[in-house]
Amino acid sequence: MTPKSIFRDAELCVNCKACVVACKVKHMFPPYPSRPDVSEPVGINLIHVHPYGPSIDGDRVNQSFVAIACMHCEDPPCLWVCPTSAIVKDRSTHITLVKRERCIGCRACLWVCPYGVPSFDDEGKLVLCDLCIDRLKEGKQTACEATCPARAIFVGTPEEIAERQARKAVERIGRSLME
Repeated sequence: MTPKSIFRDAELCVNCKACVVACKVKHMFPPYPSRPDVSEPVGINLIHVHPYGPSIDGDRVNQSFVAIACMHCEDPPCLWVCPTSAIVKDRSTHITLVKRERCIGCRACLWVCPYGVPSFDDEGKLVLCDLCIDRLKEGKQTACEATCPARAIFVGTPEEIAERQARKAVERIGRSLME
């Protein structure tokens, strides 16, 4: 299987949190959907949606959101700092995985993660996004990518992601030239 990475497009994300709920349902993390008056689904969330902005551009006010989950770093610092080797890289997919039975809940991974994404369950054990490795091996999209109504999430090879980012950069340059 070709190594996969994830790209979350902050320009497209609308903060609907469908990715958060889809992840919770896929991994059976209760409670699934949150009440409408709660801004963030409660319980274990492997994806966190953060606002940035607003910014003012002429007469427009822009608000953006970015969904953050495990980035499956090429050389993850969490893997190297884990005293029990509970964090491993899957050899075929390069996805960062957790050997739950080895985790002692020391939170060293949280201290070194540049994205601050490690989450811990009620037993104090590390829980990370596994990039829906079972779905990817079946040729399916990840739960978050499949459910995103704005198509702000894309899972592909590093080359596919680089190509997508390059196209977006060209589109932005084109828009700025037309203004």
